[in-house]
Amino acid sequence: MATDTNTARQGLMKFIAKKGGSIPMRDLHTHSLVFYQAGHQAFSLLMEGLVADGLVSYDEPTHVFSLTDKGRNVIEGS
Repeated sequence: MATDTNTARQGLMKFIAKKGGSIPMRDLHTHSLVFYQAGHQAFSLLMEGLVADGLVSYDEPTHVFSLTDKGRNVIEGS
């Protein structure tokens, strides 16, 4: 798992925002692995948590994660 789950969650949301608010899963997974040492299972847990918390949405047909308004508010407040 990532060294610091909260830091990884914030970092992933900020990266999605930096990429315009949406990003393909593959690109986000690579960023997660490089910057937060969160490989496949850890990445899945992080993203499932972000989706469950309503901070990020996932479009299964296109495999794209998108930052929600709630997610934007969280990173703007940090």
